[in-house]
Amino acid sequence: MDFSHYGEATPEWTRFIGENPDALREGFEGNEISNASFLRAAVDGARSKASVQLLSESGLDKKVTFQTIKIPSKGSHEIPIRVCRPRDGAQAKSNKTLLFFHGGGLLFGDETTDDIVMANMVAGTGAVVLNPIYRHTNTHSHPAQTDDAWDAFEYICSNGESLQVSTPQGIGLIGVSAGALLAAGVVLRHLEKNRSEGTRPMINGVVLSIPWLIHFDNYPFHLFASREVTSMVQCADRPVIPLERVKLMNALLNGSPTDRVLNPGLAPEAELKGWPKTWFLIAGGDPLRDDGLLFASRLRDMGVRARVNIYTGLPHGFRRWSSLSGSKVFDVDTMQALNWALAEETGAEASEGEREWSEYVGK
Repeated sequence: MDFSHYGEATPEWTRFIGENPDALREGFEGNEISNASFLRAAVDGARSKASVQLLSESGLDKKVTFQTIKIPSKGSHEIPIRVCRPRDGAQAKSNKTLLFFHGGGLLFGDETTDDIVMANMVAGTGAVVLNPIYRHTNTHSHPAQTDDAWDAFEYICSNGESLQVSTPQGIGLIGVSAGALLAAGVVLRHLEKNRSEGTRPMINGVVLSIPWLIHFDNYPFHLFASREVTSMVQCADRPVIPLERVKLMNALLNGSPTDRVLNPGLAPEAELKGWPKTWFLIAGGDPLRDDGLLFASRLRDMGVRARVNIYTGLPHGFRRWSSLSGSKVFDVDTMQALNWALAEETGAEASEGEREWSEYVGK
């Protein structure tokens, strides 16, 4: 197996870094474990500030409402849930529900960091979007994050009426980066519960965006043509999550490398039976690239409706640079993926069109 050609630089990326050389340093600083809480505060502060500005500039702050509620966990703490709804009109009573697990290496993200992301999702789908603010790794190691994700999912599915969200026809899931690890872990646990307790499936479709799906210390190098062609090696010095940042995330997580919920991309086929339709959005120049492509290939071979968009040469989280043409394409693809995941459809067989991968190569 060899996906390394997707990691080759494109004219668009080469031109962009020539004009913006500081972009190449993104993610290379502040990666000491002792610095984690300071780094989290700095990153979350910048993200929240940018979110407020973008909400105002786009006018979305007038079109959606935000509310933070707290739900019980199976432990002794409460889990904050950020809820974004359409403000007015027929969409204000949406019959669509989207559960969003935010990214940030399980370290970054707070109540307001992803408001602009949620607002765009609401505007593009008409769904109510719920974002669990799971415990982060600077203060809580594994399994706090995966447990919070599962508890939030179960509570939302069981309390749709009191939360004023629609769940009878199933909900959509989206996970971004480390949030994809949580989303996929929720699917695995949900399938297990369906099998053991005979409960009905509640997940209509899934979007895994720039996904982390395999524990860094459990990487299946043996499945690839060589160690060097894997994205973990090929893209180790790419911006946003270079190897130094990956090591920080790994150390803070402090989970067993073989824990099943930290390796959904390697789950046995028997555990994947019944997996819902899934759309992958994958950056070609991302150390996590092969997590997504390997898992998409496995699902496709099982007959799961799996669609893939890959953005050749672009690094993890490239959407932060909105001037890239690839970012605009990514936005359009994301909304298409979300609406596809939310659509109430039946049938598990993938059409040939849905098995094809769509590649973006920036000129």
